Amino acid sequence: MQIQPTAAQSRLLEPLISRPRLAPFLSAAATPAAAMELYLWNVRLSAAFGEVIALAEVILRNAMAEQLAAAYGPTWYARAELFDDRTMNGFKTTWRNITMPADPATRKTVQKTLQAVPAGKLVAESTFGCWVNLLDKGGTRGDGPYRKNVDYDSTLWRKALHKAFPNSGGKRTTVFTTASHVRSLRNRTAHHEPLIGGVPLPGQADGRGRTRRLTLPEAHTNVLRLVEYIDKDVATWLGQTSRVPELLRARP
Repeated sequence: MQIQPTAAQSRLLEPLISRPRLAPFLSAAATPAAAMELYLWNVRLSAAFGEVIALAEVILRNAMAEQLAAAYGPTWYARAELFDDRTMNGFKTTWRNITMPADPATRKTVQKTLQAVPAGKLVAESTFGCWVNLLDKGGTRGDGPYRKNVDYDSTLWRKALHKAFPNSGGKRTTVFTTASHVRSLRNRTAHHEPLIGGVPLPGQADGRGRTRRLTLPEAHTNVLRLVEYIDKDVATWLGQTSRVPELLRARP
């Protein structure tokens, strides 16, 4: 069931949404009532994008984790020599945030060890950004005279991750670019930001020096493309059932 307030209900809702948050919609609409209608459409669209992104994210991380485990063992994420500092900091944050259950016999919290924490738990609780970073070219590890470049192309990609994306053409940069676009879309929808102007891509500029943006159809295509790299049939099904195209056509 979609949120479909009456005109009176919209007037009640409007003062509860901050003026700065409504500003882009007020600029894009002729009246405050039209701006609220556009804002609620943005809410519905974010939810629809969230459905396909949620599936894409789980499919992505499971496919990547499977190949990393096959190449480097079930606790591959503890192989510090494989990763740059950015990745390791991400895994360390995930590890700190994992809570352990109490032992039924002693009622004491179970000690957090690699043996006690299922690999699937760390896989599930690592951020989407952490998975996208594994598809990047790699950064540095260490500091000062111990600083070392880490090349993800020759380790993670060629030895493991290319197998997770059999339909990608085999280029890491192709998968990374698509995954980065999906991450930008995910962050925008998760924080309930406006989508009416497209999806800004941080760090990228157009010919006029403005932040480059994906159109909403392009953003939707990127999510489906990311899944297609892993499984074409699932991507086709997801494209046929996604609510995003219908909502794009129904923009107020």
